[in-house]
Parts: sequence; structure tokens; C-alpha cells
Amino acid sequence: MPEEASSSCISHTDLLALVGEYMDASDVEKVNQAYLLAFKAHDGVIRKSGEPYIYHPIAVAYTLADLHMDVDTVRAALLHDVIEDTEYSKKDISDMFGEVVADLVDGVTKLAGGEFTTRDEAAAASFQKMMAAMTHDYRVVLIKLADRLHNVQTLNVRSPSSTRRIAKETLAIHVPLARRMGMNTLRKDLQLTAFKQLYPWRSALLEKNMDKLLEEHANEHKEIIHNIKTALAAKNIEADVFSWEKNLYKLYKRISKGTSHKQLTKFTESLELRVLVNNSIDCYTALGIVHQLFHPKVGSFKDFIATPKGYGFQALQSALITPQRQLIFVQIQSHEMFQIAQYGITASKRFPELLKSSGKSQMYLNRWLEQVEEIQNITGTAAEFLEDMKADLFLSEIYVSTPRGEVKVLPKGSTPVDFAYAIHTEVGNKCISAIIDGQPARLNTRLGNGATVLIVTDQDAVPSPTWLNFAVTAKARSSIRSWIKTRKSHEFIELGEKILEKTLSAHKQSLSSVPKGNIQKTLTALNLENTDALFTNIANGNQSAKLVAKRLLDSDSLTSLDENSKDQLLLIKGTEGLAVNLQKCCYPIPTDSIVAYPDKHNGLEVHRDNCPTLARIGLSHKQDIFSIAWVDNTSKESHFLAALNLQVRNRVGVLSHITDLLEKMDINIEDINISGDKEMKDMYFLIQVRDGAHLRLVAESLNNQSHVINVVRVFDDKKH
Repeated sequence: MPEEASSSCISHTDLLALVGEYMDASDVEKVNQAYLLAFKAHDGVIRKSGEPYIYHPIAVAYTLADLHMDVDTVRAALLHDVIEDTEYSKKDISDMFGEVVADLVDGVTKLAGGEFTTRDEAAAASFQKMMAAMTHDYRVVLIKLADRLHNVQTLNVRSPSSTRRIAKETLAIHVPLARRMGMNTLRKDLQLTAFKQLYPWRSALLEKNMDKLLEEHANEHKEIIHNIKTALAAKNIEADVFSWEKNLYKLYKRISKGTSHKQLTKFTESLELRVLVNNSIDCYTALGIVHQLFHPKVGSFKDFIATPKGYGFQALQSALITPQRQLIFVQIQSHEMFQIAQYGITASKRFPELLKSSGKSQMYLNRWLEQVEEIQNITGTAAEFLEDMKADLFLSEIYVSTPRGEVKVLPKGSTPVDFAYAIHTEVGNKCISAIIDGQPARLNTRLGNGATVLIVTDQDAVPSPTWLNFAVTAKARSSIRSWIKTRKSHEFIELGEKILEKTLSAHKQSLSSVPKGNIQKTLTALNLENTDALFTNIANGNQSAKLVAKRLLDSDSLTSLDENSKDQLLLIKGTEGLAVNLQKCCYPIPTDSIVAYPDKHNGLEVHRDNCPTLARIGLSHKQDIFSIAWVDNTSKESHFLAALNLQVRNRVGVLSHITDLLEKMDINIEDINISGDKEMKDMYFLIQVRDGAHLRLVAESLNNQSHVINVVRVFDDKKH
């Protein structure tokens, strides 16, 4: 029999004793068999603490057994590092313990580090893999959280830099993940342990001061609790009333931001109380009683029973002030609500006799898992997925409703775009504006708690890449990125095909006239899967249209395709979408002479032919620059940006006169910048015009204004 753990560690015997409290004998033996394999697999391996490695999986399994998790979860916890760190494979685990255990172990197994160039890249990919596994079985994340808890508990043997990195990662990802699972007990343990490891001196000092404050006012606090119990009993409300440990990490964050007094006093630090009653009706009755007993602080009441948090948390919360000016934060729950809040999805396993509606936690979890799976399906890279999920996990929540009263729970700082995507992806894709509490609002407006929002949509509308600058939720950000990538891919294919057709047409050829065998030979030679890949490579500059044309045409035609052949003009409207980009360094508009060159990320970058930026680019990309022109039938409804610089005398009202004129001419101003001295000012205007003729009309009208000395169209080399 393997040796027992030292007195400082949880032993194999301790684990079997714990699972024996709620498992039958056959399941206990299954746990024991998993332990024996884990011991064998990790035999001889020593942790940085100097203890045998087996103590780690035992500790992880013990945490989950304390939650009364099932036999497969506990076995997987014991084996969670076997695939990653030993010679045993997933198939070996499956053959010995079944497919379910093998899938759980594989779900928490990190991806091989050799596949990635950086630690962050590997961590993001492993996180995405774990979350994908979680959508099929949530127990994967429970194992990972228990694993992380023991790791942060033993960080003291690591280097300071490693300790800081792991502690910060825990606070950034694992703590909010535990909270999103509704596992507040586990969340609190992770948060406090990581905080103490990250800031040992600060956390110790804060804890000492808080203990001192509580000790100084212990009698006063006992009297408050006694008065609440007495008042509730007088109204025949059965209740447990007790103080709750202060969240030191939240307190530290508040103080470190400078939004709170550094000195802890009863006037600044609330006494946190929990009131547990039998049902939701008693919760509201108890709230009325404590509000009669102590004066409620205005605006502090929150009803999370009527509108639960996104992970199912329910409670009534209120801040009170005693006649002695002691601040009290009281949270009122039923016993069932309290246990669900502490143990989330595992509450029904730990307290089966108490919870009658354990399906609530599962319902809230299923909703979130569906959202995670949807984000998985549309997110491009692992780094993007991790970024989106971080935004989704931080749950400073607001509650926003539709005009019909449907409530959406969103992170604080969300915008109408986030709200639109929370309703449906298509609503998000088609939104153009919003009406917030009856008032028109822009899509980047930050929503307030309790707002009523109507989303205005247009069937012709499409998402804008700029939305990523203010969208907050993972659903919104991943949906926007997915649309952009799909749209850009389609547009790159169209653009590349158009460029190649123009190149071939200069020699009286077309793609339809090229023999299919030549097309396949070209694809094979360039190692491309299909013509879509070929067109995309032409559009982004990875392949030269001229050289591709040479390959496509037979040997008799090659002689006519010398490098001096005159290009056919490629015609553009300038409003094609994401694959044609009018550059901000020169703001080309219809009727300008223009040239372009392909860019890997931006498609066709279009410049005025005298743009200074283009001259610089031409030194290294001369062979890629080709001539393009505007189509003759550019829509009169299309508007293009143009930059004008006005030299004016510095007189009262000169700016007002200029903007009034532009308004009368129905010219929209996108940007204004003013510089100069007391006598003369240079005014930079970025305006919307239809074409070159329209811009000249605007410039002439401005030049006729008094105090305007000169109007010139400018380049802005810095904007490239």
C-alpha cells in the first residue's frame, strides 16, 4: 500500500473517509483504484515544496469530495495530471475508468507547450480547450478550479515572479469563472488566497486592522444582531442572523483606488450581516422589519430575488445606518438561496434534503454554457476567445429591459450594441441606433442600470468594425468579429478575382477562357486549395496578378505578358466595403487621380496619386502599385471624407460663420482642429463631400468668407 501523506497534507485515508460519508462501498473502491493509478503514475515525482506529487491530486479530489461531487468527478480529479505529465494516454484512462472520466481528465489537460511560440498563446489555447470541454460537461471547470485553488495555496515555494503571475491570473480568470459558476465559497477561497500570495504584507496589515475594528465594536455588533433577531421573532419570522466576513480583496481594491478613506472606521466600513429565513415571502417581510428598525440608506436597496443575477444569485440587499452611525450591509435570503449562492450547481449535491428547486442553478448554467458554445463557434483565435470571455466573466452587472419588459443582464459599461446582440445576433447585426428611456441615443452610449432600451434596426444595415472599440460583452464582440471576417473574406475573393480579370483582359483573355488544366496547375504550383484562396492571395498582395496571369496562360501567350504591358484600369466606387480602403493620409474622393496597392489586412489601399505617403511606400512596393479609377456612375448619395485647411484672421465669430456656412450647404463636419497665434489661425476641417466638384464648390464658398485668407486641400501623413 502506498505511504500516507505527512501530517501537513490531506492523505489518501482522509479522502476515502470523506467520500465514504456519501458514496456507497463500490464507489469508494472506484475512487481508491483511481488513487492507486495516480500514485503509480506520479511515483518518484517531487513538487517544488519537496513533497511527493501525489499530495496535489489528493488535495484537488478532496476539495471536490467536500462538495459531494460524484465518483467520476473525484476519480478524474485524482487523475487530472496523468495525461499531461506521465506516459499514460487518454485511451489508457478510458480503458481503465471509462470514457466519462477520460473526457474529464482530457478537458483539464493543457495543450502541449511546443505547439506555441509564447506562454500567453499556450495559456489562451488551453483555456479555450477547457471551456469547449465545459460546454459538454461543466465538471471540467470544477476540477480546474479545485486544481487552481491548491496551486495558489502552495505558491510560497515558487519564485516571486512566478507567484505574482499565477496569483494575477487567478484573480483575472479563475475567480470570476468560479463566480460565474455560482460557486461563491470556492470563489472566495481562490480570491483571498491569491490576494495574500500577491500582496502578503498588504493583506496581513488590512486583515489586522479589520480584526481590530471588529474587536473594538464587538459589543455594539452583538447588540445590533440581537435587536434584529428580537424584532424578527416578534413578527413570528424564523431567522438565522449572523455576521459575515468582510471581503478583504474588494476592500483593498476600493482603498487602493483612492475612493475610500484609508482609515477603517465604523462610519466607513459596514458591518456585514446575513439574515436567513424560510422562503421568499419571509425575505420581503424581514426587509420591512429591518427597515423599520434601522434607517435605510437612500438608493442602496437591491432586489435580486425578483431579478436574479446572471448566474442565479438571489437575495435582498440593503444598507442601513444605526442611531450610533454604524453602517450595516444586510443581505436577506432563504436558506435555499443562501446555499445556492455559496455552492452553485453543486449545492443540490451537498444539501439534497434542503434544496427543492435545484434545477434553478442548472437552468442558469445551461444558459451560460449555450452562450459559451456560441462564442466558441464564431470566435477566430484562442486569444480573441480569452479576451471575450474575460469581458463576459467580470460581473459588475446592470439590468436593462426591452419596452416589453424582458430583462437582460449585462456587464457594467455595456452599450446598445451589447444589448442588441443579447436579444439576438441578427438584431445586433442590423442595429443602427437606440432609444433609451424614450430619448434617441447613439450606439456607443453607456447604459445605466434599470434603463429601458428600444433597438432601431435597418435591414440594409451591417456591423461596423468601430463597434469593437466600445462593445463589452463576449457575445457582441465575437459576433462583430465573425461578421467582419466573413464579410472581409468574401470581399477579398471578389476583389482578387476582379484584379486578375483586369490583368488578363489587357491581353484579351479572361478566366473563362483559361483552360481548367492550367488553373489546376497554377493552384498546385502555388500550393493553394482552390480559386478562392488564389483570389484572396491576389487581393492581399501575397501573389502578383501579373505573375499568376503568366502561369494561367499557355506558353504562346507568355511573350505578350512582359512587365511593361499596360495595365487595364481597375474601376472602384470607393464604397465596396472592407476590401477597398480609402486611406486617411490623403482622403481620396471621386474624380481624383488614384492608385492602389494590396495590403494583407486591409485589402486594396487607395491613395491619391500625389500622396506623400505613397511615395514612401513606393520605394519597397513599386511592383505592387497599380492604376485604378473611379466608376463614372458614383452614387450621389455616397459621401467621402476630405480634409481642408483654412488660414483665417483671428476674429470674434469667424469659426461660427464658417460652421454656419457648412450647415447651410448641408456639409457634415467630422473633425475640427485649430492652431496658430493671436493674429492668424489655421483651421483643419474634415468634412463629407460627394466628389471633387462638390469639394471645389465648398472650398470656393469658404474662400469668399470675410477673414478667410486661404483654403487648401491637405494631406495628413500622420494618419497613415
